[in-house]
Amino acid sequence: MGRIINRDGILGLPVICRENGNRLGIVEDIQYDLGDSKVEGLIVAASGFSSRFLLVDFNKIQAFGHAAIIVGKDSTREINKKTEDSIIGRTIIRGDGQELGRISDIIFNLENGQIEGYEISKGVIDDLISGRNILSGNFRPHIGGDVIVVPSEQKIDLKSNNRGILNILSDSNRYF
Repeated sequence: MGRIINRDGILGLPVICRENGNRLGIVEDIQYDLGDSKVEGLIVAASGFSSRFLLVDFNKIQAFGHAAIIVGKDSTREINKKTEDSIIGRTIIRGDGQELGRISDIIFNLENGQIEGYEISKGVIDDLISGRNILSGNFRPHIGGDVIVVPSEQKIDLKSNNRGILNILSDSNRYF
């Protein structure tokens, strides 16, 4: 199945060139294709005084470590700017009109870049009390403005990630 990580888990990690040890920059975001449900690459804020961004092709990443991401010498290309079409913070609605919440994170497989799911937030209070949910399944969302619609006829799975005060308290009561 491979190692699974969320987008937030790699933000801020340094990207290092294996051949010369140079620090290319830090991970600023990921670039993905929702239609194919795949991470295409990493957006890296380049080291130095200029505000340049590099794109690291996902297939050219040699290692994801806890302290850094290792790439080969010719794994990056400069891009004009950081992409602004992130789905983070967008509201996700089912085709029947039910609001599921806002996308707060993307969960993906480190080995092949496959997007495994999306962390869904219903707001700070709900997150504290009930925890966030994980949306997964084989679906092709429709994106428009700041809303993402998942067609009703497509298979989705919405599970609790077992965080939140209620879940913690109910787990601790099992031992008393």
